Amino acid sequence: MNIIETIKKRKSCRTFTPAALKPDDKKDLESYIVENNTGLENEVINFRIIGKTDADKQMKLDYGMIKGQHTYILGTSKSSIDSRVNYGYLMEKVVLKATEINISTCWVGYFDKTYFNEALIENGSEIPSIIIIGYSEDKQSYLDKYVRFLVNASKRQSWEKMFFNYKLKTPLSPEYVKKYSDSLEMVRLAPSSGNTQPWRVFFDDVNNEFHFFKKPISKKYEARGLHDIDMGIALSHFELTSLYNNLSGRWIKLTNENIASIDDLQYIRTWKCE
Repeated sequence: MNIIETIKKRKSCRTFTPAALKPDDKKDLESYIVENNTGLENEVINFRIIGKTDADKQMKLDYGMIKGQHTYILGTSKSSIDSRVNYGYLMEKVVLKATEINISTCWVGYFDKTYFNEALIENGSEIPSIIIIGYSEDKQSYLDKYVRFLVNASKRQSWEKMFFNYKLKTPLSPEYVKKYSDSLEMVRLAPSSGNTQPWRVFFDDVNNEFHFFKKPISKKYEARGLHDIDMGIALSHFELTSLYNNLSGRWIKLTNENIASIDDLQYIRTWKCE
């Protein structure tokens, strides 16, 4: 897939048609899920596609601001920051695969977890978020336009507010990291809870590393662990775009002694360029 085009193509859908997933589309998506279930630090998360019928009681989502939903993707993670980050990292790859084959999606962080009695939730685990999937109407509905307006979905923070030089703590210019400018731009375009964009990235030009930090923006999103999911989405965009542009690297997690603390930011992961 052309990951840059796919990322730009992806939009949250809030009005779905009644049509069930086409068998070939479902098979392709299920195969991708099985083949891509191992993420950060080799943690495995097994997502599954769950379809509800007309006979099932419909779950209300986001104050009724999503309509026509009947197919979902979900899994369970450990109730920890690292595991939720991995959940977002892996699930966003599924979202982009769905986008590639013209399946519409919507990330949802607030939902009735008892609705999914098919999912076994062990002690110390949780369903941190779900994805609604299906097919969108040919034209963007008034509801989609209205909700996108409410969350300012099309607006993104500028580079100077998100990307910095690690040593100097000054804004990073695209020209300074030219090879990775696409990777950072796709992070800038990533979806997040309420479009809060809680990621801050610092480039260490001495060790040729990108350090990803979380900046809690919303107390309610942070308390629910959704900013952790957001960070995983950002990592996924950065990695996929880098690999698409033939820039190899790997994710590592530095010890506290090897990463400087920065204001109110929380260190998440480092991309080690190779």
